[in-house]
Amino acid sequence: MIKVWTDAAEAGLLDRDGARGSTFAYLPDTPAARAASITMPVRLPSWSMTFGLPPIFEMNLPEGFLRERLRLAFAKATGTFDEFDLLSIVGRSQVGRIRYTGDKEQLHEDVPFQSVDEILERKRGGDVERRNAIAACDAAEQPGRGADAVAGGWRNHGTLRRAA
Repeated sequence: MIKVWTDAAEAGLLDRDGARGSTFAYLPDTPAARAASITMPVRLPSWSMTFGLPPIFEMNLPEGFLRERLRLAFAKATGTFDEFDLLSIVGRSQVGRIRYTGDKEQLHEDVPFQSVDEILERKRGGDVERRNAIAACDAAEQPGRGADAVAGGWRNHGTLRRAA
């Protein structure tokens, strides 16, 4: 489950609905001015999608190379990797009016450091899956080289790096 924040205040909860859908429900005391989108005004019934995320939550997800790099890093470790998984990973680092955290986490204004190790520990906690994800991510970063050719481990690139 993902907690959705608008204007740095809790607005609602986003959860999976079935195999590929999602449901968003506003918290009971959310004022109309803090609606996530003009197309999704604050109301008591939840907003449901049979496939994927509501467009307002999907619009700032990474695309292209970064999305593929994240998919390669986490699909083996989590078993699946869809828009919901992607939002749960990058949502804390969003810049703008809408941000996301785990359902029990509080929002921090600083953009947090997120290492591959920390994210995988939060998702599943498996050492084998973490090594596979790191090798796959590293191989994706080096065109023409497979994961078997990567022996030195993860190098410090961008915001995804192995915790020391």
